[in-house]
Amino acid sequence: MSIVTLPEVKEHLRYDTDDNDPMLEMYIKAAENAVLNYVTDTFENNVYPDAVKHAVLLMVGMFDTDREPSKDSPITDNYLPAPVRALLYPYRTPTAI
Repeated sequence: MSIVTLPEVKEHLRYDTDDNDPMLEMYIKAAENAVLNYVTDTFENNVYPDAVKHAVLLMVGMFDTDREPSKDSPITDNYLPAPVRALLYPYRTPTAI
């Protein structure tokens, strides 16, 4: 089960056509994987809090805006962008090494 749906993403990004659907589907999968790899909490019956859904929408928007890597991209190194981390932090238990 997906965290967000294609119609939700299209509404968030204000897309009216289906021209970009294959690319958006790929962005959704990548964003959801990044989010789920960051959080440590589990969500019962795959019911996700609004903050988690919004984090995925933000990631998809960033992937759509920054289609090519650049030094100005909000996605750098191995870190999620700060707004995404802020939304997800309550659902993550930091691990000590």
